[in-house]
Amino acid sequence: MIAFSLGRLEAPLLLLGLVGFIKAHAFVAPCRPRPRYESAARPLRRWAREHGADQSKSPIVEALSLAAARIKAPFFFPGHKMGRGLPVGLPGPFAETNTALNKTRVHRDDVWQHDLPEIPELDNLFAPEGPIRDAETLAAETFGGAQRTWFLVNGSTAGVLAALLALVRRHQQEGQQHPARSGRSIQSKVLLPRNVHKSAINGLILSGAVPVFLSPVYDPAWDICHGVPIESALQQALEEHASGSEVAAVLLVSPTYHGAVMDIEQAALLCAKFKVPLIVDEAHGAHLAFLEVEVNEPGNVGPLASRAMTGALAQGADLVVQSTHKTLTAVSQCAMMHAGKGPLVDSAMLEFVGSALQLVQSSSPNYVLLASLDGARWQLGSPLGGGRAALHRAQKLAAKAKRLLLEETPFPILKPPDRPKGGAFVGLDPLRLTVGTMGTGMSGFDADEVLIEEHGVYAELPASRTLTFAVGPGSEEEDIDCLVAAFKALATLVDKGKRDGSQDMAGEEASSFMTDFPPFDGKQAAAGSLKCGPRDAYFTASEVLSTNDERVVGRASAETVCPYPPGIPVLLPGEIITVEVLRFLKGVLSTGGSVTGCSDPSLGKIRVLCWEKEK
Repeated sequence: MIAFSLGRLEAPLLLLGLVGFIKAHAFVAPCRPRPRYESAARPLRRWAREHGADQSKSPIVEALSLAAARIKAPFFFPGHKMGRGLPVGLPGPFAETNTALNKTRVHRDDVWQHDLPEIPELDNLFAPEGPIRDAETLAAETFGGAQRTWFLVNGSTAGVLAALLALVRRHQQEGQQHPARSGRSIQSKVLLPRNVHKSAINGLILSGAVPVFLSPVYDPAWDICHGVPIESALQQALEEHASGSEVAAVLLVSPTYHGAVMDIEQAALLCAKFKVPLIVDEAHGAHLAFLEVEVNEPGNVGPLASRAMTGALAQGADLVVQSTHKTLTAVSQCAMMHAGKGPLVDSAMLEFVGSALQLVQSSSPNYVLLASLDGARWQLGSPLGGGRAALHRAQKLAAKAKRLLLEETPFPILKPPDRPKGGAFVGLDPLRLTVGTMGTGMSGFDADEVLIEEHGVYAELPASRTLTFAVGPGSEEEDIDCLVAAFKALATLVDKGKRDGSQDMAGEEASSFMTDFPPFDGKQAAAGSLKCGPRDAYFTASEVLSTNDERVVGRASAETVCPYPPGIPVLLPGEIITVEVLRFLKGVLSTGGSVTGCSDPSLGKIRVLCWEKEK
């Protein structure tokens, strides 16, 4: 180590340096400084960011590996001390890998040795300037040239929460600085689909934003919700609410759980016209930009679908949240958020997002998860990674499964409409396979039970009339063969039931369920009938009433009530309970559906807000 003597200037310079350090790191999680050799590498990192980073590197993986190898005596957290103190005698991840070792130090899988805290050789997730900063820079380049990428260790949920918090904060501050609004309370609205993930509803509660719900396209034949019609829903809502600068953000979901991809480019252009930032929950689409998509490939309809498959970031979204673990190779709970390069993405937005992430992520992030994100990026970015080839192989496997199921079984396969309208469903994720059970005398739940119990085949999402399967880069030929064989056996079982005149697996109930289920067109939801916003409802006193109590009608719900099907919440906290809503929910239950999100799934009781009693 080289020491410099500064004479009489040494003390004041050191003081100025300390003050500068404190200012730079104010309001971030405390971390100790890295060794001095780190500072020498910063000019090299800066050069790499300016001239194109080396995608063959894996900064977090390399730093974690080197750090673990250097440690001789760990006196830091966690308490298991690099795996040595983990439970002995349990199977699975706790199993010993070498039983011949002595009992005082059981050898574990190497992954536990890398469960390290923020030691000097590593980095700080909330103020990255070492390997995390480098890895995020590489990811920004790999995933479409993002202006900024953040690694998330609390899943896409953390990204959605942080995006909403940041944009509502920005909207509030801009409104407070506007001369015409000085001293007035500012209402921040967020436009979002009615069937949005519950993390978005939680984001409304945390941010205090007021929801303006957009009705998604509902396919009654498949009992599936797709995207939001852009012209008939999004544009009308923007024209109604954005003209007064009341809208803080628009949040859309693409692809959906079933793989329906929206025309995000059209939505992004529309949001830019109204100067409203666009968040895209692309939790199911981290892989889209790396696929080989043919314009005339089955499941795609012309150039519109081909463009939509490039992903939300390439189509102009401002903030894109992706679950890297869902469709790529990171481990569970790993996700990323990317900031686009549009005119609305300024330094204030980036700062607010970073600040919000500190509210919703652990101050002790797991470095194995961070390394997993780095590794997943490396697979796609490095010429040696093989990630793109694995995705292309997965495409072929998914296409094979669809072809064989259509040729050899009676089960239909979900595909996009021949003439997509409104931008709600313009293409289908090639790696998502949704199989219908309509006309077979069984529900998707029935079929799922048979597939698991008799064939060991697990779907990602069973529903009333469908089963959805996710093919990924880790899928193998044997998986597809097993899936097709299971459905062929299921078809034989269905055929036998029809020939015998019997209805196996509660088939009569399933048929009645499909025939008698109350139709849903979105009007049954209490959307627009808000007594208060979700945040006020969350903190307001509540009580439980019987749904047969006449006092329930007209009261505001204190909980989310979501019937399956169709999987769209008909009541959210703060919304007025109507006779139509109760009638629809009881119809769902009487025909075999279910209700989730509320304290009583049988809907005998419901929790309502108390403040109506005081008025």
